[in-house]
Amino acid sequence: MLQKKVRFLLTTTEKNNFKQIPAGILEIVKVLIDANYQVYLVGGAVRDLLWDQSPNDWDLTTDALPDEIEALFPDTLPTGKSFGTITVRSNELAVEVTTMRRDGEYSDGRHPDTITFTKEIYEDLVRRDFTINALAYDFKTGELVDYFGGRNDLRKRHLKTVGDPQVRFREDALRMLRFFRFLATQDLRPDRATIQAIDAHLIAQISFERIRDELGKLLLGKNVIRGLEGLVQSGLLTAIIPEFNAVLDFDRQKNASGLWQHLLSTVSSIRPQLHLRWAALLHDLGKPATFQIINNAVHFYNHDTYGAELSTIILERLRYPRKFVAQVVNLVHNHMFALAVNSTDAAIRRLINKVGPDNITDLLELRRADIVATGRIDSNTWLYWQTITKRITAVIESGQLIDQKKLAISGHDLIKALNLKPGPIVGAVLNFLSEQVLDHPEFNTEQRLLQLAKDYLENNT
Repeated sequence: MLQKKVRFLLTTTEKNNFKQIPAGILEIVKVLIDANYQVYLVGGAVRDLLWDQSPNDWDLTTDALPDEIEALFPDTLPTGKSFGTITVRSNELAVEVTTMRRDGEYSDGRHPDTITFTKEIYEDLVRRDFTINALAYDFKTGELVDYFGGRNDLRKRHLKTVGDPQVRFREDALRMLRFFRFLATQDLRPDRATIQAIDAHLIAQISFERIRDELGKLLLGKNVIRGLEGLVQSGLLTAIIPEFNAVLDFDRQKNASGLWQHLLSTVSSIRPQLHLRWAALLHDLGKPATFQIINNAVHFYNHDTYGAELSTIILERLRYPRKFVAQVVNLVHNHMFALAVNSTDAAIRRLINKVGPDNITDLLELRRADIVATGRIDSNTWLYWQTITKRITAVIESGQLIDQKKLAISGHDLIKALNLKPGPIVGAVLNFLSEQVLDHPEFNTEQRLLQLAKDYLENNT
């Protein structure tokens, strides 16, 4: 029986691609080879170079033990030493250098119970997730090491696991989410057996932080619709975000897929920035609960408010930072803003002040994507959006935006000048003054605001 070929010379084109490897990587490689160790480039960097893409990460594996790696290099960090990973700083790069290893059982569905260091590259590659990620480049020989047909799968753009997909997913359930993330970010054809092996309930073993990071990468993918549809069909989306059950049930009851498809279209139409993609995905999440028919007309009153509440719950569950949550929720809550083309400048200033000057452009982008996703675009709709955008831009550029931080008078000034006691009354006066300045920016002088404050107090205390 002929032995399967697993080592291949690079083609001329591939050799040119591999010239992208940074000098800092090559310096580390030289040190390891000079010390008589094996060293390979592994993971996504090999995949990307073969695709003629620029890798984001550079990972090396070697038969040098962690202590030996630390001894060879003057600038290291033991970032994952118990798993064999030492970060080596070289030529302004921080490179993870990991000892080749064999993984034991994954009893918790997240981490191997034991690891064993090895000198065999096969044992290091067989534990990896997908064939296109289980390739290694041998720096000593200049050969590509491919035990699992990853090079052929790269050429066919075929995404499948190394070995039995059920085993791979039971080892680490996050791989199911990574499967759809790759479909969203790369032009790949999914393997049928791999799809059939997905068991959505396994995702409960994974921390929300890890899920969040994979979802974020998926949402930024150029094929984001494909990734999200895969999450729905596999049951992963509702396992992670059960609030979407209401959307899918709503469409089933209406014998259509209108709401879910609208969300998908909005996501794909909006700029690929994470907070915008999340706002697009969540902006109409409140519609199923607010659906009603009045006088034969369909209404979703306050779905923006309810959607904002659901968005807060979801994003906090996924452990997003407070600032990020507030940014997305703000967009969801205000995406139904009503502003006529003939609105006064004061009304426009109020909207900008409500949403925040830093968020108004994003809100306009969400409205634009929402319009595109309706599929019912006419010249009047676009004229409205363009006109509102120009008017908001003009107000911002006029420098007439005033919030409490830019008032010519502060709460301390009010307390001192009007002999007030600190408390709610000071906040009420400041809110009143802000409203006055929104209508009349020219009022924003200390003398005028003090007089307005006196008038307010006389009429309201």
